[in-house]
Amino acid sequence: MENNMNEQQKIKEVTLFDEVYKVENLTHRVTQSFVAIQRMDKEAQEANYQSVKAASAVEFQKQQLKTMIEEDKIQSEPKVEVVEEDKK
Repeated sequence: MENNMNEQQKIKEVTLFDEVYKVENLTHRVTQSFVAIQRMDKEAQEANYQSVKAASAVEFQKQQLKTMIEEDKIQSEPKVEVVEEDKK
């Protein structure tokens, strides 16, 4: 199998703000900005995924801890009520 990098598909058009533009007509700064936005969007999606994954892991570990406490029959301490005195 021959790996020819010159035959990769190239993007010919992009959609920006609901308008279609030919890549060949974009200026260098517009192209660079578009690429930067695409990269930031991808990184934001990854960060969101990592956040959701971490939150799920925390919740799972909390459930595991609660189960361990129940299985080990560990009793919690009684709640102490705090009485506030009137300051006059």
